[in-house]
Amino acid sequence: MNLHSYLKWRSVGYKLFILFFVSMSASIVLMGYLSYHKANDIISSKVSQVAWQTVQQADRRLELMLNEYVNRSLLVFGNKEIQKGIIGKYQDSYDQSYNNQLISQFLSNLVNVKNDTLSIYILGERSASYRFVNGGFTELPVVSKEQQSEDWYQQIRAANGQIVWYGIRTPLIQTNTDEIQKPVFVLGRAIKNFDNLDQTLGILIMEFDPAPIQQFLSEVDFQAQGTTYIVDTDNTIMADGNGTQNMRPLGVKLPAIHSGYLTDSVEGEEAMVVYDQLTINHWRLVGIAPIHNLISDSREIGYYTIYLVIGFSLVATALALLVAKQMHKPVRVLMRSMGKARDGDFEVQIADERSDEFGMLYRSFNKMVSRINELINEVYVQKLLKKEIQLKMMASQINAHFLYNTLDSIHWIARIHKVDEISTMIFGLSKYLRISLSEGNDFVTIRESAELLESYLAIQKVRYQDKFHVTMQMDPSLLNYRVLKFVFQPLVENAIYHGLENKRGSGRLHIRWIMEDHILFFEVEDDGIGIEATKLMELEEAMSREDGSEGQHFALRNINSQIKLTYGKESGLYIESTAGVGTKVTLILPLR
Repeated sequence: MNLHSYLKWRSVGYKLFILFFVSMSASIVLMGYLSYHKANDIISSKVSQVAWQTVQQADRRLELMLNEYVNRSLLVFGNKEIQKGIIGKYQDSYDQSYNNQLISQFLSNLVNVKNDTLSIYILGERSASYRFVNGGFTELPVVSKEQQSEDWYQQIRAANGQIVWYGIRTPLIQTNTDEIQKPVFVLGRAIKNFDNLDQTLGILIMEFDPAPIQQFLSEVDFQAQGTTYIVDTDNTIMADGNGTQNMRPLGVKLPAIHSGYLTDSVEGEEAMVVYDQLTINHWRLVGIAPIHNLISDSREIGYYTIYLVIGFSLVATALALLVAKQMHKPVRVLMRSMGKARDGDFEVQIADERSDEFGMLYRSFNKMVSRINELINEVYVQKLLKKEIQLKMMASQINAHFLYNTLDSIHWIARIHKVDEISTMIFGLSKYLRISLSEGNDFVTIRESAELLESYLAIQKVRYQDKFHVTMQMDPSLLNYRVLKFVFQPLVENAIYHGLENKRGSGRLHIRWIMEDHILFFEVEDDGIGIEATKLMELEEAMSREDGSEGQHFALRNINSQIKLTYGKESGLYIESTAGVGTKVTLILPLR
């Protein structure tokens, strides 16, 4: 891969294209995915609610059918001839024959009301039993002990007159025929003695044609090729549409709530399950349909979403190319100009006037190149002046050493001749000059600045004799902090010349260095003549001005300006004064 191709693939434009393309494509795909799944969830929810409502409506129809079976059993349960026949309260054989004729006629009329009743068994425990099958009435002996020991018989008897539902199954009472007995819908209930309800006379078993219930279940329409079941409280199938699943487990664990819908795996396939509980016997009407049948319409939405994603991805690619090209164009302009500057052309300027961030870069580049060109031109002048500056520095060092040596000689001559005032002043002046020069440094430690102030005061004490008394107080932790060299001495000098010099009698001068929260408070307080209120206002106004004009109070204004330029606007001088009482000047500096 050559350098040009390498830079092309590593360029900002290419990276912008990849960034825009990936971000926009990912956003489109994500939006399509989320939209499809949201639509799928909405369709699933709507279809589930419709299926649930369908099951609830079907549940009410099934309740009507079962209530009709209950009503027919009540007619048998309450028939007085049947009660009389089971108990055997006959006056003679003619009475018995006539009673049997009434029972046969009653059962025949009951069966003929609807042709779905296949068999009626009245198993008496006292005197007689009865059977009505295929239109024929038969009186039977009392129920045998063997039949009474059957589980279904004990279950019906224990229900104490309540309906016991068995669903669609083989008949409970087997006949002695060789024919295969077809499934029937079975219910049973105990027959109670009307004269003593605590006594059970026998049981009633009614067998109905399962076709109406099976047809009803097969007609429940989910619009999804689903299957409808009737299950008992143990989730055992009591009836289905084609009779192939009777008495088998449902295969789905239903929640404890009476009605609702859920999604579960049925025979390895995801399916929707809707259910509603019957009030008559607490069985449930359950509908099961494969999910893919319920949401077949969502496939069209899925295909349409894929087409949209592909289309928008193509649009995103075109937009990404366009945006990357537009974003990379000003970068190429800047790179070409930078290349010219790199090759030594510092006259280059970008003429493109833009108002965006690239325009700011162009203007900054133009200023930078112009400044570099100016600096290059200035270098030649600086080289010419360099030797002259070095010579002057050597001369100043020689002059400073000569001055120190001369003052030192005068100091020792004064001591030899015992002229102490001259000796003290010369020694103080020599020390003052040595510290003030300090090898050209603008900043000194507070320790050195205090020594400079002590040298100055030593000279002034010789001049003024006992005119004033000085006290100095300093926090030892301040000694090694650095400050401007001549920041303290002018304030002390101002206090002497303007405060104490014109005072009658001797005065006092208090000098304090105080540190609070890493801030230095330098206080110079005198008991001199003070400042009148009007002049104090003029002084404060003069110090607040930032112009460089000279005039009254120039020294204080100059000091205050230098302090603010060096340390910031939070620092500066603050003056408190009362005419005839004295003046206090406070200097505030952040410590470094």
